Amino acid sequence: MIEFKNISKSFSSKNILNNISFKIKSGESVVIIGQSGEGKSVLLKHFNGLIIPDNGDVVVDGKIINKLSFSDLQSVRKNMSMVFQFGALFDSLSIKDNILISLDNNTKLNMLEKNKRVTESLNEVNLSNIEHLFPSDLSGGMKKRVGISRAISIKPKYILYDEPTTGLDPINTGKIISLMNSIKQNKKITSIVVTHELKIVNEFASRVIMLNKSKIVFDGTPKELNSSKDKYIKSFILGKE
Repeated sequence: MIEFKNISKSFSSKNILNNISFKIKSGESVVIIGQSGEGKSVLLKHFNGLIIPDNGDVVVDGKIINKLSFSDLQSVRKNMSMVFQFGALFDSLSIKDNILISLDNNTKLNMLEKNKRVTESLNEVNLSNIEHLFPSDLSGGMKKRVGISRAISIKPKYILYDEPTTGLDPINTGKIISLMNSIKQNKKITSIVVTHELKIVNEFASRVIMLNKSKIVFDGTPKELNSSKDKYIKSFILGKE
């Protein structure tokens, strides 16, 4: 379980998060939405200690991660993978080596086991026999899938998705969401997604958290979000003021 307890964060006197509190249970698929600049990505980076709160605590499986030593924090991170906006692949490395980086840093597998894990994780995202290719050989959608493959290769308990469909056309967006659902169902992984893509909300989320003006203004199911009478929420869903 993950719990945010009264989290506040500011940058250069600008208040980004103000007294944010919520819990995420094992197996949930939580989608965090809000307009650009509302602190969604800042919030996401608190989950794995990439950003430390000014006030409050982030508790992951009973451990207050903002108070852990670096080595203890690294142990927590071994159960947590992150999928970055544009895949965040290293251009100078092959696809295989891009995935091996995560396995090298987060597992104690031998080389034979790592190679097997690379192949398995690529097969799970429907990308077979591309280990020898480089990121420049791939389309945008394929790069996204390699990023997801790298994330699942360490068999994490949690996956953090930062705008997983940014820059994709509607068809590839649908493919990524379908893949995310497959991972959720087959691996029972707890998923936290930051996005402004309502298609992800409606087709993936079990729960939605909306941020506005540094605070949580909605926390509920996609159905409850879509039926909300709140003026701001309706404006966000309809895409107009």
